[in-house]
Amino acid sequence: MLDSVFARAEQNPWSRWSVARAARTAVLLGPAGRPLAARLEAALNDPVQAPAAVLALTAVAEPASLDRTTLAEAALRSAESDADPTGACDALAALGPDALTDGHARRLAALADGDARVVRSGVEDRVIRQDEALRNRARALLPACPDTATP
Repeated sequence: MLDSVFARAEQNPWSRWSVARAARTAVLLGPAGRPLAARLEAALNDPVQAPAAVLALTAVAEPASLDRTTLAEAALRSAESDADPTGACDALAALGPDALTDGHARRLAALADGDARVVRSGVEDRVIRQDEALRNRARALLPACPDTATP
């Protein structure tokens, strides 16, 4: 069933949220979802889909086959582009600090303490709360990162 969601999404660019939901569901499959790994890897290129795909890959893929640094890059791109910053933090937490390079840690620090808003769209009072919640999540991930994490 999930495979058909991914297949339809390849034909319809408007299905990006459906792919993200299917990837979140794939997490529940655990190793039984390994046949979906190639489709999940393809979803890493879309910042909207990437965080859910990262979480799904950490759950379904053979652990030794994962390029955790590449997965962290996809999650960070999603957060930086305001595509799914909350999901990106979930994905980074699942990957752990060992997946982050020094450059990734610096980018995470910029999300946590940078001058610019990360969450840029939505209802004004919610944007402020969502942005602060994201910054708090990013700060919580920083202590485990290398000392080079200062922006």
